[in-house]
Amino acid sequence: MSINFGDGSSTQQYGGAGSSGQNWTTVGRNNNTWYQNTTGRPIQLAVGMFTSKTLRVGSATNNYADIVSTGGDPSEAMNEPVVPVNHYYWTNGYRSWTEMR
Repeated sequence: MSINFGDGSSTQQYGGAGSSGQNWTTVGRNNNTWYQNTTGRPIQLAVGMFTSKTLRVGSATNNYADIVSTGGDPSEAMNEPVVPVNHYYWTNGYRSWTEMR
């Protein structure tokens, strides 16, 4: 499988989420803090967010895409982006956070 990120920075090749010993893990994360995927393989996020919040993923903390921007209702669906190796991820308001690492 291949994922091409439109910023031209990378195309990530991998065998599919969970195919190389990855497991869903509940992790402690802080709001308004950038995290970097340094696992050596893509990870998938599963984030339950509060209302009027944003989830971002990018190749750098100043080069990112807003993956989810919630409105007046909390968003539980489709907040599961894949984060390529060495890419960053951030949110400003979550209530649950799990990663396939």
